[in-house]
Amino acid sequence: MKINILIIMALFLSVGTVDVSAQNFLNKLKKTVKKEVENRVEKEVKKQVNKGFDTVTEKDNDPAQTKKKRTQSSANSPRPKASDASSQQSREESRERHIQALVNKGVAVRTVKPTETPQNTAPATGKTNGHEWVDLGLPSGLRWATCNVGVTKPEQPGSLYAWGELATKTNFVSENNKTYHKDMDDISGNAAYDLAAAKWGKGWRMPTKAEYDELLLHCNYSYVERGGIKGHEFTNPNNNRSIFLPATGFKEGSSKHQLATTNGMYWTSTPHKDKVNNGSHVYIFGSALGEMSIAERYTGAGVRAVSDNDALINTPASGETNGHKWVDLGLPSGTKWATCNVGAATSEHFGNTYYWGSTSPYIDYHSEDTPIKDIKVDDISGNPKYDPATVAWGKEWKMPTLEQFKELMFNCTWEWTTLGRLNGFKVISKTNGNYIFIPAEMYAKSVSYWTSTPGAATHNTNQIFMNKAYIGFSTTYRKENKPIRPVTK
Repeated sequence: MKINILIIMALFLSVGTVDVSAQNFLNKLKKTVKKEVENRVEKEVKKQVNKGFDTVTEKDNDPAQTKKKRTQSSANSPRPKASDASSQQSREESRERHIQALVNKGVAVRTVKPTETPQNTAPATGKTNGHEWVDLGLPSGLRWATCNVGVTKPEQPGSLYAWGELATKTNFVSENNKTYHKDMDDISGNAAYDLAAAKWGKGWRMPTKAEYDELLLHCNYSYVERGGIKGHEFTNPNNNRSIFLPATGFKEGSSKHQLATTNGMYWTSTPHKDKVNNGSHVYIFGSALGEMSIAERYTGAGVRAVSDNDALINTPASGETNGHKWVDLGLPSGTKWATCNVGAATSEHFGNTYYWGSTSPYIDYHSEDTPIKDIKVDDISGNPKYDPATVAWGKEWKMPTLEQFKELMFNCTWEWTTLGRLNGFKVISKTNGNYIFIPAEMYAKSVSYWTSTPGAATHNTNQIFMNKAYIGFSTTYRKENKPIRPVTK
């Protein structure tokens, strides 16, 4: 069955410009579009809901004298209502008020004194192989090109390309598409199929679907006009850095360029999971809305390149297992801590976040919720059904248990500082001086990480909570999404 390339685009056209073809798409697909939009809105609202805490904190810095105290369960407390997509600051303020309330009640947590003034040291803009990029402050550290492949100015649409092809053409049909009827993996970075990698060279590639998802999740977008060209401008509200994607239109067959002045269609490097349909993921927009969709691979669309953060800032490593580096902090248990989070390329990357018990990253939207949100389970460390560290890095790697985080807390000095582009903690061994860096999200003043240890209630799990002044342990809802720092022996 042919994949409709205008699942979203038909809705974007103003009444005066709707042609017969687009109107037919609109009539056929409005129910599908409505469902997709509602699903995305629901996911975003869920993500922005402020968190409650069921807290267990440490009384003393000496683990032998540790005493546990528990606040009233957050399950019995009303949860704050979500505000909007910019509610991160209010969540952080709520968390800090929660910690301060514990201190006022005499429930002690370990305090931290910053030794440096956190400051983002990563460049905001730059060039790779002569092509400009912008660091939008995304959790992945990904840098987006300022213009499309094949042009030199942001407002220039550039040529249209079929998916997986390196040259433009006049006739876009399945018969002359080199990837049609091929079982294809993601082509990002593969210079035989990736236009950005082939044209712009080392350091550049096409963005994946997950990377467009990240762009949509962390930036605001608006339909604007730049240099006489309409398009979508993505802006990170935290740093006001932006990129402009001009209207490209699209092309099928040898017919004229369709919707070239009003709408945009951009390829991702990711094929549709139903490979028999010969489709790949696209970002598609018009005057009202932008969304991810699917287009047949022979369709002509634009390409915007991305560049990975090439600063490659890493903490010194003591060794490596399965290609992932670790640090020996001289801990009594002999536990070795990874130099970076699951899904992160370097120590200064935040990496992926997960629902507790789900092995699929939250950003990929593979999982609506954790599969064990209300099920009594034992510690999941090393369990390939539930441990993302084991699934992503191999059986030698595991999520840290609550006791392993406690050991890290009391055998190391914690300093709030900055590495590259992210604030976080430099965790320094009291035994041998080795250290790891545990980042917070971009611009965040606090962060919490999953442990593998479930709480007493079936819907709760233990986490470690950190901000620039306090470190403590708490239990929280399993259906929240958090990063993971793996450990090995």
